[in-house]
Amino acid sequence: MMRRFSLYLACALLLGTASCGPGDSIEQAAAQSVEQFEAVGMQGMKNDALFIAEATSANMLQVQLSDLALENAVSPEVKEMAQEIGQGHRRLMEDLQSTAVQGEFVVPTELGSAHQKVYDEVSSHTGIGFDLAYIKRIREEHDRLLKRYEGMAENAQVMEVKQFASKQLPLLRQHLKQTEALEDRLGNI
Repeated sequence: MMRRFSLYLACALLLGTASCGPGDSIEQAAAQSVEQFEAVGMQGMKNDALFIAEATSANMLQVQLSDLALENAVSPEVKEMAQEIGQGHRRLMEDLQSTAVQGEFVVPTELGSAHQKVYDEVSSHTGIGFDLAYIKRIREEHDRLLKRYEGMAENAQVMEVKQFASKQLPLLRQHLKQTEALEDRLGNI
């Protein structure tokens, strides 16, 4: 039964990805996960499925913005922060992928529309304006991520999702604290 479900999951992922239209990749992945869970009698999985899809897109955003900052940032402090955040979110993404595979969740392969807008907005800046936009958006995103992960550490249906969210809280808190401090320093320029 589990093998058949895994095969179904792989086929649905391939078909879903190939047939995806202009809709949001997060919503599409979450809907596919929920549909698959309901097909095998698992109810109440929408929040977990949405979290896994959102977390995937959010972490892709963190990695992509960090790579962009390593290329475009003016301040050595911003480049250093980007390096650290990129490394942290790459490790986080490995844990997330493992959790998604273990729980048989469908994940997006591209940024969700809201995350794409953040990337586009930050990438439109140059010079010190880029540095300020990058740090501001990284701080805002980490604030949102922290709240979402805290909620899932308490309320996820699947134990592996709860454990994943809980495990990531120290990293997210550290990144938020660092970005707040750097934003304060850069804001005084």
